[in-house]
Amino acid sequence: MPDGPRLWCASCMDLDAAARDLRTHLGDFLTRDRPDGVFHVQPGGPGSVPTLADLEPPELHLDLLPEIPTDDQQATLRRLGYSGTGHHWTHPGGWRLILTDHGSGWRAEQAALRDLFQHDPGAAHAYRAAYHDGGRTHADATLRPAALAHHARTVGLTPARQVARLLTPLDAPWMIAAGYALDLHLGVTARPHDDLDVIVPREIQPQLVHLLSGWRLDTPVDGTYQPYTAPLQSPHHQIHARHPDLRGVLMLDLLLTDLSGDLWHYRRDPRITLPLDRARKVNPEGLPYLTPEAALLFKAGAAGRDPRGKDEQDFQRVQPTLTATARTWLHGALTLTSPGHPWLNELN
Repeated sequence: MPDGPRLWCASCMDLDAAARDLRTHLGDFLTRDRPDGVFHVQPGGPGSVPTLADLEPPELHLDLLPEIPTDDQQATLRRLGYSGTGHHWTHPGGWRLILTDHGSGWRAEQAALRDLFQHDPGAAHAYRAAYHDGGRTHADATLRPAALAHHARTVGLTPARQVARLLTPLDAPWMIAAGYALDLHLGVTARPHDDLDVIVPREIQPQLVHLLSGWRLDTPVDGTYQPYTAPLQSPHHQIHARHPDLRGVLMLDLLLTDLSGDLWHYRRDPRITLPLDRARKVNPEGLPYLTPEAALLFKAGAAGRDPRGKDEQDFQRVQPTLTATARTWLHGALTLTSPGHPWLNELN
């Protein structure tokens, strides 16, 4: 690759090379010790699928840190030949660049759509008809249920099952959290997920190091990645684990949690706890997960911040299934931590 940025022409368009250029010139966040850069980039959009390539230009979907591009990052994109602003850019080589909203779930949904089209010619044909009928947004919405059904069949709980096999030897309680926990509660795959969150007791880190031999392990520290070294001390509580054999998600997010005294302790507010035998549920195939009211408390967002788009959708799906006891507990926890939260009225 030449030392300087490359401009592309339609005849030599190469999305893989374009993605490598983005990592090279914007910086790769995964190289550690940097507060910004490319977190993930992947091809997407109907134009990236050969059978739909005539509908739109192909796209690169970029997870960039910080989420709102800096002036320097925008200048770098322009030096690479891109034109645009904010989250939408185009390149004279014939593709678009979309900087994804980390909290919307859009990137994972687009990946599920693309996977459907690559495996089901009939779905691609239906998308084409919907596109001609109402455009991209309409076509995406029309095929979204089929993409979710395909994702549920081909991915579904596969990451959770894989990680469960990995963590079974742990001599301590652990449980799946966040979006996958809500899927286990509902008994269905409600949406594609970016990662798999798992709660583990902080004190079992020596066992984790042994079980995760061969995995890449990082710790988010002050907005950068640092190599994980045990033991990780509070307030740091996350280990991001990656392995090429982990299917269907970008990474495993291990959440070090206080489970002492047979209690689950809410990390953001020590006043809030649940008995461990109530906080930790087990689905019919033996996968342990965090009870939905506790998972939704995390998804409610920190005080003063509204829930992210995908978390609002999760709440609307799950709150009708909560027991009266769960609704009362979540209402009390939100009243304590986030007075005036928009979910409180719906929990009454």
